[in-house]
Amino acid sequence: MRTTWLVTVSGTACTLAILAACATDGEAPTALADDASTPLPSAEADAGGDAETGEDASVCVDDCEYYPDACTDDALCESSLFGAVASSETLYAGTHVQAIAARSPTDAWLVGTVGAAAHFDGISWKPSVTDTQYSFSALWLRGDAEIAFNNPKQLYTRGLDTDAGAPSAGGWSLFGSATLHPAWVQINGRVSTSWAHAESTSLWLGVATVSERGGLWRLRPSTGGGFAVTPATLDKCGRFVPCREVYGIDGRSADEVWAVGPRGAAFRVTNAEADEPTLTGFNTDTMVTLQGVWVAGPNDVWAVGSSGTVRRWRGDPRFFEAYDQVPTTAHLRAIAGSSPSDIWIAGDEGTVFHYDGTTWSRVKVAGLGGRRPQLERIWIPSPGKVWIAGRGALLSLGGKP
Repeated sequence: MRTTWLVTVSGTACTLAILAACATDGEAPTALADDASTPLPSAEADAGGDAETGEDASVCVDDCEYYPDACTDDALCESSLFGAVASSETLYAGTHVQAIAARSPTDAWLVGTVGAAAHFDGISWKPSVTDTQYSFSALWLRGDAEIAFNNPKQLYTRGLDTDAGAPSAGGWSLFGSATLHPAWVQINGRVSTSWAHAESTSLWLGVATVSERGGLWRLRPSTGGGFAVTPATLDKCGRFVPCREVYGIDGRSADEVWAVGPRGAAFRVTNAEADEPTLTGFNTDTMVTLQGVWVAGPNDVWAVGSSGTVRRWRGDPRFFEAYDQVPTTAHLRAIAGSSPSDIWIAGDEGTVFHYDGTTWSRVKVAGLGGRRPQLERIWIPSPGKVWIAGRGALLSLGGKP
């Protein structure tokens, strides 16, 4: 388990289909340069779409057994964190949880829309007052401090000295802007995800952008006690490294990071702590959007995405394998595990699957009524324990911490 506590490939005609997920403005890595003349097939439409609306699906028709009214030990049940109105004990039920990070099973944080923040002490989740309506999509637990933001022009921190006046009741203050690389303004980017290893000096940022210049960035400490946003993929994206946009990030160590994104994009970053990391693109044998990635081991990486797509990498220098053992066509947005025999996948319409080392089983989600929330974040504090969050939902097995 990470210390950070967030078949066969088809024929040669599509050998480089996924490696062309970005525009061809970058140069190919030396190892792949011999394939530069291989013809590329035309991109197929994302058969499943991205379902970005976040609207709940209609009441079940054929799968009502997976949405029981009563909470049971084998079902995911809602926590008491969300309520009809926000209070000192609850967040508003419409809150979209966009990031979860943890230092230990008894010290975790989540952040989301409209200034939402909450802390878990191993027993229960409690809201943390931020005194802002500014939404948070990135979260960094750096030492004893917390850093949350949507745009690095406005960093909110807890546990860091600032000149912004008295902190909120929850200890949060507006820290100010990070020092921005000139290209940050040019890309017109939106932070979609974040990840940091416990031993890393960087918070990795996945960015959705209209630019061709790369979707993976880093927030790092700068001289003078502030922070700086620097690109990790600038001018490296192209025919062989599909890094224009990033929707999911995970890593095995501070020096190895994996990222996924639109049109089946997947790539690895090695020497990740260096100023100039190395990027390697992979063929995932799909053109659908990949939303989540989990690094299970040195040669074991999983990715999930639209229309029930699951892909797995097991050490091949270029290819992910198609993985067809998860029986769903729902859009999948997150994957995480504590071991090869404890893996969780979550996605749209309140869809959750668990793998016990032998079989994938769909997990019941109790007490939702007609709601079918989009689930996007998974945190596994220890084997047998899981928290799954998304749009107005925070779930755990049997409703227990």
